[in-house]
Amino acid sequence: MIYEYRLSFTSPVHFGLEGIGQERIDQRVRSDTLWGAIIQQWILLYNDDPEVICMDTPFTVSSCFPLINGVPFYPLPFGVFDALITEAGQAKKPEISVKDLKKIRFAAEPLFWKIIRGETLRFEQLQPDTVFPLEAKRPETMWERKPVYDIMQRPRLRTDQLSGGGKEGAFFYCSDQYFNQNNGLFFLATFHDDETKKRFDAALQLLGDTGLGADRSIGRGLFAFETREFKVSDNLSSDCYILLSLYHPTKEEVMQGMLEVPDIAYSLIRRSGHAASLAVSNFRRYDLWMMEEGSIFRTKPAGDIVCVLERSELVPHNVYRCGRAFCIPMQSKTV
Repeated sequence: MIYEYRLSFTSPVHFGLEGIGQERIDQRVRSDTLWGAIIQQWILLYNDDPEVICMDTPFTVSSCFPLINGVPFYPLPFGVFDALITEAGQAKKPEISVKDLKKIRFAAEPLFWKIIRGETLRFEQLQPDTVFPLEAKRPETMWERKPVYDIMQRPRLRTDQLSGGGKEGAFFYCSDQYFNQNNGLFFLATFHDDETKKRFDAALQLLGDTGLGADRSIGRGLFAFETREFKVSDNLSSDCYILLSLYHPTKEEVMQGMLEVPDIAYSLIRRSGHAASLAVSNFRRYDLWMMEEGSIFRTKPAGDIVCVLERSELVPHNVYRCGRAFCIPMQSKTV
């Protein structure tokens, strides 16, 4: 059974991207970040062995995607716009420019189901309320539509924890994201059994009270959630799978030629940064290349849990990153 979780944020959030300062933010929370945040709360609540719960996690989660006016928006399969991009490039006055087509990352749930059933896309199906991001064609309609979220930059100053004074040259800006009414994020999850779901919900409740993302110590990332059963579209004939999480293939999957099969599509992303748990927060994790949401594979991917920081005299426990795949079947006619 698959469950859908909808997150309504009650405070500003900061989902940062790697770079100089804290100005850049992400439109989603990746599955490895969500997994790690829930695991931390799980251990606090149930005092399970971190090594056991990390290597044998009894649940799987997708990444968090936009929830706009109560409608879930899913990642587009890679290559789904190839025909439209070619058509727009050849037209003198295309309905949507190639530049705008390449910016689109998400499709509303009704359109998403049409895509994974293999239906051919048309320009008239791509509207500001069916794909994101896409601006309205008429300027007057932009005033009728509230933005999904507002972004505000605030000045920050890194302070010395011993003296309490500001550090020289440590002034920077941080971007906060404010979700508007009926907007937020959602993700999908599966569980080994009902008891796992009860524990997961409790850990997620604690996470909502402590915050998701950066700057939790100053009240960022607080949320409430609701859950419901998620059903895959009926009468779906499939010949491949679309990835809804990050994915790190196992050595066995690579050796079996999973990435050498024709007609697959994927993009790589480098995951890096410092460990999040209190005892190891000063240490940087090993970089890890993973496959992004929207990637398409001919066989169902599995993935693994990767150790990205090993136990040592200074590091009290191993630190892991989740690369297990969360995927659903699709028909590849439009790919």
